[in-house]
Amino acid sequence: MNFFKKVLIVLAFAFMNARSALAATCTLNGKEIPCDQMPDWIWILFVVMGALGVLFFVFWVWMLIDALKNQTENKVMWVLLMIFFSLPGAVVYYIVEKRKRKTI
Repeated sequence: MNFFKKVLIVLAFAFMNARSALAATCTLNGKEIPCDQMPDWIWILFVVMGALGVLFFVFWVWMLIDALKNQTENKVMWVLLMIFFSLPGAVVYYIVEKRKRKTI
C-alpha cells in the first residue's frame, strides 16, 4: 500500500473517531474487507467531507460570535436562528446583516 493511501486512511478514520485505521475492517457491498483495500475515491471523499464540515463549523462560530458582538437589535433572534438552524441560519445572517454592515 502506498504512503498516500495510508495517509488518507488515517485522516479519514481520524475524522470518524475510529480507533485503529490500518487494522480496522470496512464493509463494501455487504462484505467485510480490510480498510486498506477500499477504493481510493472513498478515502478522498471522507477527507473532503471532513474538511468541509470543519470549515462550515468555523464559519458558523464566526457568524455566531459576530452576532453576539455587533448586533444591538434582534440579537436574540439571530442567535436562536443560528443555534436552531446552524449553517443555513449563519448563511442567512451573513447575507442579511454582515454584508449590509460592510457596505455602509
